[in-house]
Amino acid sequence: MSVRLPDSIRARLPYLLSRAYQRQLVLFAEHTRELDVSGREYAVMLLLEAHERLWQSQIAEALGLDRTTVTYLVDAMEKRGLAARQRDPADRRAHVIALTAAGTALLAELAPAVRAARDELLAPLSEPEQEQLRDLLIRLNQEPV
Repeated sequence: MSVRLPDSIRARLPYLLSRAYQRQLVLFAEHTRELDVSGREYAVMLLLEAHERLWQSQIAEALGLDRTTVTYLVDAMEKRGLAARQRDPADRRAHVIALTAAGTALLAELAPAVRAARDELLAPLSEPEQEQLRDLLIRLNQEPV
């Protein structure tokens, strides 16, 4: 038996944002299932594509993840050949993470599936509404000056 949520919950912004996020995670997983990549791994690959090399601490900070979580992500990605740890030339005690050719290839392979998941999520909205939603969320997530 399903419980109907009262409007006091269903209309709250945190609930609505959380539901949209959860739906996005499910759609991402469905559309990328054959490629066996998590949303977090995808985010790390996108970040590494944009920056040639990063420390794990920079990845953690940029994505809002715990450093231990990033260590596990990078370990898994390294085992699959998607990322590589290298000594930092500026600090021999530190390691930097770089995307490998296999990681770059997987990103290209993921693009259509990621677009399909996004399109399915946003299907109820018109193109101008989709742009407006993105713009509003960007504004909501900007750091205060």
